[in-house]
Amino acid sequence: MATAFISYSHRDESFRRELETHLSPLKRQGLISVWHDRGITPGDPLDDTISENLERADLILMLISADFVDSDYCYGREMHRALERHEAKSARAISIICRPCDFGGLSFARFLLLPTDAVAVSSWTDRDAAWVNVVKGIRRALEVGPIAARDVSSIARRTGENTSASTVDRAPLPRRTTDLQKDTFARNAMRDVGTYFQKELDMLEMRDPAWKGEFHQIDANRFTGQVYYEGDAIASCTVFQGGTLDSRAICYVQGVVSTNNSFNETLTVDADEGGPYLKPMGMAMHFRGSRPSRLEPFDAANYLFDLLMDQARSRVR
Repeated sequence: MATAFISYSHRDESFRRELETHLSPLKRQGLISVWHDRGITPGDPLDDTISENLERADLILMLISADFVDSDYCYGREMHRALERHEAKSARAISIICRPCDFGGLSFARFLLLPTDAVAVSSWTDRDAAWVNVVKGIRRALEVGPIAARDVSSIARRTGENTSASTVDRAPLPRRTTDLQKDTFARNAMRDVGTYFQKELDMLEMRDPAWKGEFHQIDANRFTGQVYYEGDAIASCTVFQGGTLDSRAICYVQGVVSTNNSFNETLTVDADEGGPYLKPMGMAMHFRGSRPSRLEPFDAANYLFDLLMDQARSRVR
């Protein structure tokens, strides 16, 4: 069984989770196991654990975006070592373009990029199809083994063939984002926000025994979070989907409530050439200071959780 190491910016957490889900067929067939930094046990040395797993990996999957390139750790450390091992034929490094960015001239661009023709996953009309395309490329890499990939452009010059098109299915051209895609994105985003809140609330006590978080999933469209400090309730919130304005909107309100007629912040689903995203209305700016304009689900979850923790910290002196 091959071991895959996923190198990614935490701003691309949602892409990492989607990739893991689509790698399930390979995992169930016993072809691959996956490791990333979310697998680090609390208390383990961060840098050493990451380095050890990077050195053991047969496949190194790099999730490329502007944030990946901007990260000194991802680009300067993990990618540098990944390409060293790739060129030494001790592992195979695969670059997966998650979000559009200008990577021309960067070292990883010399090798075959996934999805086909380096069309970013976020630009596909059907993201599931994009990930199937990626997984087919990874499956082929497993069949070939951990040897260095040849420069695609030089192969094309020698053979006159479109090498990338011969290995994986061709991507459809980006088109407008449909209502079905927006609805699916909204449901998945609500699920991801809930998962993030549950994990972060569970981690509060591990970081500091004086703090404790409670998460309660009411249904698929609503959950609550509560924060305690030294046993005293100091902050709470309800996050729900829908309401009076927009059935896709994710709404945040202070306190535990059962109605949908008020909120302190709401995230609506919008779309551009990169696909659907979440857009804050900015109602919470009075205590957040600034408003982001375009959020992926992981960023949205972090943004909303910060609202809860700002409320909690303001009551601890």
